[in-house]
Amino acid sequence: MSEFINPEEIIVDDFILKQIPGTPKFAKEIYDIFTTDSDTFKHWFEGGMWKSVDEVEKYYQDKLQNNNPRLKYAMYGIFKNNELLGEIGLSAIDTKNQTGKIGYWLKKSARGRGILDKLIPAIENLGFEKFNLRKINILCDDDNIASRKHAEKNGYKLEGIQRECKLWPDGSIHSTAMFGKLKSEYKK
Repeated sequence: MSEFINPEEIIVDDFILKQIPGTPKFAKEIYDIFTTDSDTFKHWFEGGMWKSVDEVEKYYQDKLQNNNPRLKYAMYGIFKNNELLGEIGLSAIDTKNQTGKIGYWLKKSARGRGILDKLIPAIENLGFEKFNLRKINILCDDDNIASRKHAEKNGYKLEGIQRECKLWPDGSIHSTAMFGKLKSEYKK
């Protein structure tokens, strides 16, 4: 069961979702997570991995100061016992078209424990109830079996495969699986 504590914090079971501040402390922690598991995360960065803690700090500061009134973000750090496990939330919230995308990442030690399947419904609730979205998407690499399973387990329908749409930094070409859920398919 999800409980909204305030606009900045969501509690789901023993997880607390709250914004990750763009501070040196969290930038260092995130930088360490991503560099420790660079084989997983290196593909997310079209220009290559973050080169420094300062780059991570700037990224999170910029994200918190998004000034585009039409596109919004509601991304949350995933904390358990004050430990940062990853991030989940809505990105590219388009208020005109009433759409958004759920995005997430987990550090290696937090994967395979069902965490995302507990948290995706809370983020859906945020999107459909607070932001009045009519559709939420989950996009993932077509080969990312774990992300595909999270989408399917949470009732998202595969809407198609965008073939060979991503060129990774290593030169390999990948396809993206596109999953979607309509507000009419959402159960509170």
